[in-house]
Amino acid sequence: MFKNFLDDFYDILFNPVKGLQRVAEYRNIWQGLVVYLVVSIVVSLATFNVDLSTAPWVPPELFAPYLLPDIFAITRSLIPLLTLFIQVFFGPLYFFLMVAILNFVTGLLNGKGKTTSLGAVLGCSYLPFLLIAAGGLLERYSAFNVLGLIGLIAFLWSMGLKITGIKVVHGFSWGRAALAFFMPIIAFATSFLLFILLAIVFLLPMVMQALENFPEYSTF
Repeated sequence: MFKNFLDDFYDILFNPVKGLQRVAEYRNIWQGLVVYLVVSIVVSLATFNVDLSTAPWVPPELFAPYLLPDIFAITRSLIPLLTLFIQVFFGPLYFFLMVAILNFVTGLLNGKGKTTSLGAVLGCSYLPFLLIAAGGLLERYSAFNVLGLIGLIAFLWSMGLKITGIKVVHGFSWGRAALAFFMPIIAFATSFLLFILLAIVFLLPMVMQALENFPEYSTF
């Protein structure tokens, strides 16, 4: 079993068509979920700044007037536990939502693959994010600041694996697999832009009219 995992791990990263084809055939959505959760938790713990006294992302002076030092220290120390809680309880919701959306889109494009196979390859496509965990450890114990670059590489690598997985599961061409992956993103971005435009067109005149009708007060 361990050897099979190492074979899958190597092939998914360095021979993705072969590796994801095997994952789609022999793995299921629950195994994909486990891979996704393990990777998410490892990355979260590896990139968390353990030295809470020097963590720059929550300056103590910002909350000093409102919290006692002891309470503030306890609050900050609970952040890793809160992060773990979010990953464990809300991670599966995100994962299944992602699988459902991509399964719906691939169905619109006449995909014939199984949902459980799609979930398996999507979960395994998060393996490149382990590079971020390695980068977090490197940044923590050295003077190198490479986490941003490593994160970009892992994101693009994972995106390529998702497109490859869609192609393998549904037998799509590369173009159709890329379209299936980007279609939800395009739809969301388009809907957001339309919402902003409609808000500007309809709400802005109402706000301007309300400001014009607002009674003026004389200043002394």
